[in-house]
Amino acid sequence: MSTPRVLVVDDEPAVLRLVSRALSGRGYDVHSAGSSLQALDLASVAPCFDLVVSDVIMPEMCGPELVRRIIQICPTIAVVLMSAHITAEVLPESAAFISKPFRLEDLYSVVERKLR
Repeated sequence: MSTPRVLVVDDEPAVLRLVSRALSGRGYDVHSAGSSLQALDLASVAPCFDLVVSDVIMPEMCGPELVRRIIQICPTIAVVLMSAHITAEVLPESAAFISKPFRLEDLYSVVERKLR
């Protein structure tokens, strides 16, 4: 079985580093993007990611819209969205949600569940 490829997206550098390092430490092949546009660029390069972990509220494009676009590129990608704020955005149907701040154990649990 190959190592799952994970795309982590957050415009807040500290959160991006924390989540990326935490998932790398669990053995995932992690790629980080500090913006939605950078994430789309990374997603357009083959092979597809297995999972995207994205912030919901970002300046260029909200997380749910980013995920909708990435799903067009990688239809089987699993999705975890994270936010400190409840938004009016409609989350993609198959997305898991984790509220910031979160414990790393909770992040690991939701990621492992989505990758099954």
